Amino acid sequence: MLKKTAILLLTIHSFLTSAQVGIGTTAPSPSSILELNSTKQTFVPPRMTNVQMLAIPNPLVGSVVYNLSDDALYMRTNLGWENISRTSNPTISINKNFPGVDTVISTADNSYTNFPLNNSDVISITSSVFTIIGNGQIQINEAGTFMINAAFSVENIPSGNRKFVVGIYKNGTLIGYPTRGTIVLSTTDTWGSSGTLVENFTAGDVVTFRYVLNNGGTPLDALNFNIGMTKLK
Repeated sequence: MLKKTAILLLTIHSFLTSAQVGIGTTAPSPSSILELNSTKQTFVPPRMTNVQMLAIPNPLVGSVVYNLSDDALYMRTNLGWENISRTSNPTISINKNFPGVDTVISTADNSYTNFPLNNSDVISITSSVFTIIGNGQIQINEAGTFMINAAFSVENIPSGNRKFVVGIYKNGTLIGYPTRGTIVLSTTDTWGSSGTLVENFTAGDVVTFRYVLNNGGTPLDALNFNIGMTKLK
């Protein structure tokens, strides 16, 4: 009896280590551990929202899910979740116009202030890659190289010379200036500036857009604020 049991266990072990599983076929390929075959039914991976996908603890590289938020198939790689059905680069665009008197522009000399843009000002967003977490703050959910654009304009900048800066921060540390310089006007006028830089980010990094416009602390009327990011690779 003991000998028969040993032979049975050996046979089961051999089957588990070398056999293939076929669904819809009785002859799966020797190169396949699992082979599906049907002309009437489909293979459906786990379906979930972007929030649920990002909350999966320690997903294995090679994991696949269907992201309901983006209507796209995602695979887990060493860089994070990658949209494998993506036909265009992930982007985020946030914009707001401020017509009329608003005194939105903070103007304490040499003082950085966050861009006054948040979720309510989104024009478009690839939600699996970008998450807005506060005024002028975006969390990166997928590692890569990103092009960053920032712009703002003022309706009533006074005459004279005035310092301006747009600074980009990564996890609280200043990493670059899309645009900065000195405004020189002979009379009160409308003014604006924009600029671009490229930077590498890892999943979980927080990007903060901040500006400086010296005017001795007297607020000015905003005309427009704009943030744009595109993942290049």
